[in-house]
Amino acid sequence: MPENTGAFAADTELVGGVAVVHLAGELDMQTVQAAALELDNAIEGGPAGLVVDMTGLTFLASAGLAMLAAVGEKAGQASVTLRLAADNRVVLRPLEITGLDAGFDIRDSVQAALADL
Repeated sequence: MPENTGAFAADTELVGGVAVVHLAGELDMQTVQAAALELDNAIEGGPAGLVVDMTGLTFLASAGLAMLAAVGEKAGQASVTLRLAADNRVVLRPLEITGLDAGFDIRDSVQAALADL
């Protein structure tokens, strides 16, 4: 179910049994709950894998980084393979600075993230 909070949108589609959660706009303290809800629902659906499409994000705040770390743990506990799709500095730089990039399988597109899942 799509969640839309102002300049932020989150929606999920199933692609061959893999949940692809598309995030767009600004992921910050005000929008992180909508993103977390969408991602939690995707994990609870028991997909073969989960791709978080971050290619549409225009801002990634520390609240979004913390949420991603929590989602990574939840996916691991549920035995759901998690990949991030990110191709812009707005997303990649905060992940690199915090060292979170080392804990995620990051691909440059949704298609690349879906490969061999």
